[in-house]
Amino acid sequence: MTNLKIRPRLLEICNLIKSGSKIIDIGADHALLDIYLNKYKNCSCLATDISEKCIERARQNIIKYNANIETKVCDGLDNIKLNDEIIVISGMGTRSIKKILDKEIKNDLIIVSHTDIDELKLFLKNKKYEITLEKDIFDKRKYTIIYAKARKK
Repeated sequence: MTNLKIRPRLLEICNLIKSGSKIIDIGADHALLDIYLNKYKNCSCLATDISEKCIERARQNIIKYNANIETKVCDGLDNIKLNDEIIVISGMGTRSIKKILDKEIKNDLIIVSHTDIDELKLFLKNKKYEITLEKDIFDKRKYTIIYAKARKK
């Protein structure tokens, strides 16, 4: 296998995910996060992106690294049946993240936004999520990683 190198921000996300987890990566772009999780943590991953071009690049990387990952072109969570997966949304702004999450969701979330963190945290609170981890990471710029769990009623 070709040596897989991922950005520090993506590696930090991987460190939050338990081996064997099921992942939906929204806005997966190149799918390197998913490839790492599949190869090194035995995770089942669905890599999605709104861009067919990005998904094609993801598919090429999946083949290159001999990973077992599903891909799908879709807008956010549209046409995705949710079960107990962890939803990862990384590298988008808060406005896009809110649009994606503006439906009834009870999955754990790992979100990495680079804009309007306070607005994002208020949105999650209003959606009945508890932020269990918040961590800043510097990877060319500052990103905030948030792990959020749906509150039990």
